[in-house]
This record gives sequence, C-alpha cells and structure tokens, in this order.
Amino acid sequence: MKHPALLQFRGDVSKVRRHISKLSGVEIEENRYGIDVYFEDVNDARSFLSKIRKVVRAEIKSSTRYAGLRKGRVRWLFTYSVRIRNEG
Repeated sequence: MKHPALLQFRGDVSKVRRHISKLSGVEIEENRYGIDVYFEDVNDARSFLSKIRKVVRAEIKSSTRYAGLRKGRVRWLFTYSVRIRNEG
C-alpha cells in the first residue's frame, strides 16, 4: 500500500531548489516559509530525502498523521520537516 508523504523544506531553500525542480510526479508548493513537496509514495520521498542529505546539511524531523482508509486499510501521511542549516 502506498502512503502519501510531505517534505517541508525550510531555511535556505535555494540550495535544494534545483534538485526539487527536477522531480516529476510530485506536487510542489512554494509558500512564505519555504517549499512543500507532496509525494504519492513515502518510499519515493525517503529516496529523494537521502539524495538531498548528501548535498546539504539538514536537521530532519518526522511525524505521521492519519490519512484515511483505502480498501479497508489505514493510510498514514508521513511528514518530514527538513531544516536546511546555513553553512558558515
């Protein structure tokens, strides 16, 4: 079963903007706090997150929230808060 995921990029997002723009099949939303990226599958989000961690230093926090039922099974929304640290 696919669980949706949300990556919330905060801080100096200019370092990851280029990597995010290369993504396909995701919903990208920019707001005054940073960039939110919605994935259909949490495994795709985790894979992208591991690539980002190799590029920038970031503090990552995760949480889950009930997202409803699908075919009688519980779905969870995985949220990852990615705080990009300033180098220097």
